[in-house]
Amino acid sequence: MQRLLLAALAAVVVTLLAASPTAAHAATPCWSRVITDWTKDGQINGQYSPHCLRQAIKHTPEDLRDYSSIIDDINAALLGGVGTGTKNGPNGGSGNSTNKPNLSPAEAQRRAERAVPHAGTSDSIPESSRTIPLPLLILAAITLAALLAAASPPLIQRLRTRFPRGRPAPQADRS
Repeated sequence: MQRLLLAALAAVVVTLLAASPTAAHAATPCWSRVITDWTKDGQINGQYSPHCLRQAIKHTPEDLRDYSSIIDDINAALLGGVGTGTKNGPNGGSGNSTNKPNLSPAEAQRRAERAVPHAGTSDSIPESSRTIPLPLLILAAITLAALLAAASPPLIQRLRTRFPRGRPAPQADRS
């Protein structure tokens, strides 16, 4: 009877250990924990090994890769910037993955002026800009070529009738 009770107790302990969150957590791949951590608040808050972070980059779903800053945030964590998330995740803001401080309007204007002189004024427009868009010019050239190709057989026929070529008389064989 004691053996049966001991076996039942052992079975209950093993079942509880197997169903515990730490056992389930250990069964989850580390790359999945990185992605789950990021999707909670758009930041990587935990400490992960470089191997886990590289695996997370490899296993990142395509939509997160294309439409979020997860790859930038994982790379920042690889470089040692863990915990300095960019607020660009699903609950974040702008989609800009840089960690630049907010600039005053005057400072932003000065930086824009240095990047593109006379930005936002008529002086920033080049003098030799085309007025007709290039795709429209290409379409016109293709249409002209098609019209010439369609009109050429009647024109050639008309030219042949108007200017007949004199054909040489057939020569007899002199053998």
